[in-house]
Amino acid sequence: MHHYIKIALILSIGLTICFTGHAVAQVSPETPIADYTFETIEVPGVDFLEVAASNDFGDYAGNTRSPNGEKTIGFTLIDGVFSAYDFPGSQNTYFYALGNNGNAAGHYKDSNGLYHGVILENGELRQYDFPGAAETHIYGISDETGALSGNIVDAAGVTHAFSGELTITFPGAINTYGDFVNAAGAVVGSYVDADGMPHGFIRNPDGSFTTIDLPEMPNLQFLFVNTITDAGVIGFRAKAVNDILRSYILLPDGTLYEVRLPGSVSTVVRNVNQDGSIIGYYDLPDGRRHGFLGRPNGEGFGNIFFMHLSTGLNMLSVPLKPTVHTTARSLAIKTGATTVITLDAANQEFLAWTPNAPDDGFPIEGAKGYIVNLPTARDIVFTGTGWTNQTQVAAAPGTNANQMWAFVVSGHLESLQHFNGYSVQVRNLRTNTVMTSQVRDNYFAAATANLNYRSVVAIGDTMELIVTDTNGNIVSEKFNFTVNTADLENAVMNVTLNSIGTPKRNRLLQNYPNPFNPETWIPYQLSKDSLVSISIYDTAGKLIRTLSLGFQSAGFYNSRERAAYWDGRNTLGEPVASGVYFFQLVTPSFQQTRRMLILK
Repeated sequence: MHHYIKIALILSIGLTICFTGHAVAQVSPETPIADYTFETIEVPGVDFLEVAASNDFGDYAGNTRSPNGEKTIGFTLIDGVFSAYDFPGSQNTYFYALGNNGNAAGHYKDSNGLYHGVILENGELRQYDFPGAAETHIYGISDETGALSGNIVDAAGVTHAFSGELTITFPGAINTYGDFVNAAGAVVGSYVDADGMPHGFIRNPDGSFTTIDLPEMPNLQFLFVNTITDAGVIGFRAKAVNDILRSYILLPDGTLYEVRLPGSVSTVVRNVNQDGSIIGYYDLPDGRRHGFLGRPNGEGFGNIFFMHLSTGLNMLSVPLKPTVHTTARSLAIKTGATTVITLDAANQEFLAWTPNAPDDGFPIEGAKGYIVNLPTARDIVFTGTGWTNQTQVAAAPGTNANQMWAFVVSGHLESLQHFNGYSVQVRNLRTNTVMTSQVRDNYFAAATANLNYRSVVAIGDTMELIVTDTNGNIVSEKFNFTVNTADLENAVMNVTLNSIGTPKRNRLLQNYPNPFNPETWIPYQLSKDSLVSISIYDTAGKLIRTLSLGFQSAGFYNSRERAAYWDGRNTLGEPVASGVYFFQLVTPSFQQTRRMLILK
């Protein structure tokens, strides 16, 4: 792991509302000016703040100057804390992407003048080079998949766009530059054609391309497409010969707006948020550079719904139909939730998803309620269209933050073997509440909730877990875990279950039913393959019957299908009398005895 230089400064003055206005000039009389209320993003003592990325939680990333002013370094502004990062040995470090999880990404220029991708994870910088590329430039992170996007330079010096593992080359282009990918998989970027002219493009999810041009500016020096929202709103910037740099917003219906802050030398739009707001930076005549947030005053950016979610458990429904397929994972990413829970109405059981799941979880639908647990209160923005013929579910009113009214026990079955279709049963030994979950890719998430918002779990509760196979046979020891404070804060207890299918030791278990008449089943466990027999004695020590079970594989012989069976008869086939009897499990290396009672 690489080290980094970090400068921490608490943002004390927040965002400052400074002006509302229109651009000084238009590209043509037909190009309307976007009407925004602008807010300047400032950090005390920092005169160069190039805001290049934002996330759904109002955090920012971008570039600033090093303390000595000699180089460019990346920064993040998360929850009001300003931190700067300089990749060791770099000439410059740049940040252009920021995920909802707080991870930032960009690239750095090494001592030889080559560019490498750089990713900030958990406060640490690491290098990322696209496989086989001579240079890597990162400009985007997908919140849905975690995929990086940007452009690469191959060994021949040709530039290509990339998204995840996909390399993108616009047909016939000299160079292709990538920037951002939305939730649907649409990638935006720019290319230079065979005549040296710049164009913007959208690579649609089906692999086709859409070109973005400015016919009224035939003498373009460059045109860079920076961003596309899930609703298809595009942000880009362009510069013509003998003109200033200009930024634009292009709506899905083809309407084009220019964006420029009054009094600025130039305005750069770097990101369009889902609610239609924009972020970027502007330059003042005195050379200072500041970030900005612009909120639209007009229509045309789609339906928007704002929702406040409290710290802890919240009940919500998704108020608008998203433009792309939404899952438990994408809802968790959007809200910052530690878990998402829903009710399977058909089976009357709760289903849960946690971030360590191997898949995206259940789909998010209209007219359904979802429980999410947030470590920190958030204001969330939903965009989309109205749900068709569906009534929305109201959010939980005034829930008590001290009441843990929903809880998940989640984890993995640790083994190279796959246990798909197995079940994990979780019992709260204090309340005797039972919850179950099927295993998929060795992952499980068992949930319980009280929709009257009464507590279902408390610190110190013991959760007893047991695993059964697809036939209902027990295939694990009983696991016991104690609920702690962190579990309650997350509304999730994460555990690991090992030794599935193989007991840790040989055991003879109590017969059932007991007392019995005339038959009973005798369960046992074997930690290794062995010859097995069970001998039955009366209280005088006389051998009544031997059940020769033969050579048995290691495992759990608990169910009626697998346990030893005794029909209550002696060696001669005669029913035995009522009374106490003893049964003994015998292997070459193990013996254990228990008592049982026949009542007639």
